[in-house]
Amino acid sequence: MWRRYPRHTKLGPVKLTVIPEFQLGGRVYEVDEEYVAEINAADAEWSVDAMPPDPLPHL
Repeated sequence: MWRRYPRHTKLGPVKLTVIPEFQLGGRVYEVDEEYVAEINAADAEWSVDAMPPDPLPHL
């Protein structure tokens, strides 16, 4: 069964067990270790402090 989530949906945190996993929509997804950094980066993209303040907001 497929579901669609808004783009700003947070995927993590990723549990770093023998096989890394995260939970989304009540389901647990197992991922390879090589994708943990991408999941964390996707979550960081939507965090409040992900981008520095605009140095020239008046432009």
